[in-house]
Amino acid sequence: MILKSFMINMDQTFGKKYKLCGKTSLDTLFDQVETVQIFPIKLVFRRLQISSEQKFVFIVPKKIVRAAHERNYLKRCMREIVRKNKAIFTTEKTGVNVGIMYQQPHPLPYKKMEQKLVQVLSMFANKLSHD
Repeated sequence: MILKSFMINMDQTFGKKYKLCGKTSLDTLFDQVETVQIFPIKLVFRRLQISSEQKFVFIVPKKIVRAAHERNYLKRCMREIVRKNKAIFTTEKTGVNVGIMYQQPHPLPYKKMEQKLVQVLSMFANKLSHD
């Protein structure tokens, strides 16, 4: 009973409303960007005029990671880490489009990637709250 009420209060979904889609949205993401980086993760974001949810896109360039199964695995890992640690940045009610890029040819172990991505997300949340 206690576990069920805990699960209801803790929203860990990562549905369609959190995914950045569309060519125009992606093009505008890279026009006027602010960045936060801890190698090999680079987070680029653009604030929106309207107040809405944060939307994410996960990018692993083909030039850096050639094998498709490794690119897909890295994107899945990053998406899962963001989903599990969504509480870091959802307190802010500003509309932001976010791109998270992986910039190393070798895949990191999941625990190291989680550590780096959580650091980047907390830096991102600090930057949002201070501006």
